[in-house]
Amino acid sequence: MPEELSTKVTHINGRHHCRLIKGGKVVDEMACKLKEDIGFCFRSMLRMYDKCGGTSLMADASRHRRDAEGGWKNTEPLGKVWYPSQIPVKEG
Repeated sequence: MPEELSTKVTHINGRHHCRLIKGGKVVDEMACKLKEDIGFCFRSMLRMYDKCGGTSLMADASRHRRDAEGGWKNTEPLGKVWYPSQIPVKEG
């Protein structure tokens, strides 16, 4: 079965915008100042997607990988991170 979710990073105005995409539509978006925090952003979005009932092998693995031996190294962002509610949505 092909994965329904995909990810995309775009650099806009000095921020790395991390987008979670399903069926060509943006499902979730976070932004970070440092390139090193891109992984943190995607882990956060994928975990929330899975917790809220989204079905995806990628999202499920992101939740359970944390508890595995040798799991995540950085569980906190190293720099400034903008969460979905802090990113203005452009209408139209």
